[in-house]
Amino acid sequence: MADDIVRHITKSEDFTERRKTARLDVAIKVHYLVKRQTADGFEAIKNAVTKDISLGGCLLLVAEDIQIGSELELEILLGETDSEALRIKGRILRLNRQEHGLYEYGIAFDSISKETRRLFADYFFAKMYEMIGLSEWPTDRKTKQA
Repeated sequence: MADDIVRHITKSEDFTERRKTARLDVAIKVHYLVKRQTADGFEAIKNAVTKDISLGGCLLLVAEDIQIGSELELEILLGETDSEALRIKGRILRLNRQEHGLYEYGIAFDSISKETRRLFADYFFAKMYEMIGLSEWPTDRKTKQA
């Protein structure tokens, strides 16, 4: 049904929505590590930012060229403390675009723990409430910090 509506609006016959989870268009700071062999055996942790994010993956803006298929260790910083960081493994599925020294990669998350899902859902709904101007989402994130 939804595909039919999008086809009608876009006049496209080949539209297929592949996302399985809702996406949040928000910039979030990320620390990442590319899992690859280097001459000295170590890879530096680098900084990036999301363009959007869902439980299935994210669009990640980075300042380096990374090979498609590379595995990443991500620390997605949802708040002020380490307890509010999502630690997720993912892999690069595609390069969306490269402009002005920035690369936009489509990242698929591999496996997400129950606790990470809960933290992400809490953050996701709090952001949605904020974006549509509703009162604060009744989260337990603040009580966990105390």
